[in-house]
Amino acid sequence: MTVFEFVFSLYSLLFGLALAQVFAGFGNTLQERHKLHVGWLTPLLGLFVILDLTSFWEIGWQLRGMFARPYFLLLMSCVLLAGIYYLAARLVFPRNFVEWPDFDVYYFRHRRWVFGGILFCNVVATAVMTAVGSPFISLPLGFANDLTYFVLLIALLAARSERANVVLLLLMLARYAVFPLLFFLGIGVRSRLF
Repeated sequence: MTVFEFVFSLYSLLFGLALAQVFAGFGNTLQERHKLHVGWLTPLLGLFVILDLTSFWEIGWQLRGMFARPYFLLLMSCVLLAGIYYLAARLVFPRNFVEWPDFDVYYFRHRRWVFGGILFCNVVATAVMTAVGSPFISLPLGFANDLTYFVLLIALLAARSERANVVLLLLMLARYAVFPLLFFLGIGVRSRLF
């Protein structure tokens, strides 16, 4: 077993559990939908967390050649970041529907924990990717992808209205389709910024 396989198996387990939390939240909500005011915010947040977890998993894959042996710091960093993502995913849907029958109220009470945890993990990941010289970050498309992501995420932390949160979440979800399409078409990948 390589070092990457050793570390990535733990990382993948935690990320798989985080994804399971969000999918379970969707399933529980679907079962109890007739008793709840679901709205748009929590389902959109759930979709965002699923896509973001998947993209963060890819970051782990991109770092596969970075370490020659399983440093304790590397293992603890992976556990910390995956653990924060798990907690963020766990907070997307309420556990107790009797206590939280209005998902919009729940969203506004818990969104800062979710977005704050995801922001922290992605700042760390971007710093690591920059430090190891990830080629995607130095491309104009990579820079635009990261800039758009962080601007939208910070805006989601700051936005107070339901309408602004819905629009920002829809824009965040759209970027998961737009940037891969631009990459596939070769737009913004021919030159380097730095």
